[in-house]
Amino acid sequence: MDRKLRAVKWFFETMSKSDYERPVYGSYKLLHQCNLRCPFCNVWSDPMKPLDTKDVFKVIDRLSESTITVLSLEGGEPLLRKDILDIIKHAHDRSFYLFMTTNGILLDKAPLNEFSKYLDFLHISIDEGHGNLFLLDKLKNYVDQGLKITVQTVVTKNDIQSLREKVEKVNAAGARILIMPAVHFDNTPDFSPDRKIMHDVLVDLKKEYDGVIVTSNAFIKALESHYTCNSFSVSIESNGDVIYPCSVIGKPIGNLLESDLETLLKSEKAEQGRKEMASCRRECLLYLHAETSNFHQVSNLLDYVGETIRGYFFR
Repeated sequence: MDRKLRAVKWFFETMSKSDYERPVYGSYKLLHQCNLRCPFCNVWSDPMKPLDTKDVFKVIDRLSESTITVLSLEGGEPLLRKDILDIIKHAHDRSFYLFMTTNGILLDKAPLNEFSKYLDFLHISIDEGHGNLFLLDKLKNYVDQGLKITVQTVVTKNDIQSLREKVEKVNAAGARILIMPAVHFDNTPDFSPDRKIMHDVLVDLKKEYDGVIVTSNAFIKALESHYTCNSFSVSIESNGDVIYPCSVIGKPIGNLLESDLETLLKSEKAEQGRKEMASCRRECLLYLHAETSNFHQVSNLLDYVGETIRGYFFR
């Protein structure tokens, strides 16, 4: 299905308030292996054997048969896979809005010209926790190769005051920046920033750098107000398991090598997950779910889409 038609289908199913929420965003961890050891991340410390290329293709095919419209290829570090370009090409041919998230350490050895043909966006995670701030000075090189670059920055309680410098460098390079708070997972130290301070800093930066900051106004507002997540996103593990309804309280509801996503989402496990999400009061602000949860309001969705278009095409 054409990705525009898939997006329209998801929109009307969502607005019609059908039997349950169909996900629009898929986060696929291609592997858990990583060349960094970030203290706020719980992926690299959880060993899991990745699928071979053929089975990765099967997972992507199953996702393409669903309402998933935006697909993020993640890790661990996806550039550690020798078949990453083949995976990107396969996903591109399945008509997603496609991006890949990398820590950027291996980018200089990657086929960036090829990536630019198939990826809609390349996300680079750059922050103090990754120890790769030097990449901020190389962003212009990546932009000049035809890639739409978004820097992903995780903000901890120790580095919130350094945000402005990052935004300035990203803006100068012609890229954009996604700013999100560190999330306190059960098996990681608590690096969460003060929400009120982060809210005020982001409000000021958003006014000054319109179109540069990806983080939406609705997400920023949630930093100092209460909210409830919706299951508009789904996480896929490197073995093909679907973690639902989110990455924090979610559990495996099945495997995409064995079943299609729609069937899994209609299961009793999925229904129980949605009930748990509806009653969850953690308000952990895990970006993947907290941001897409705002899409149930048309004004928030249009605002997000409009900012994306302005940020990449009219700056």
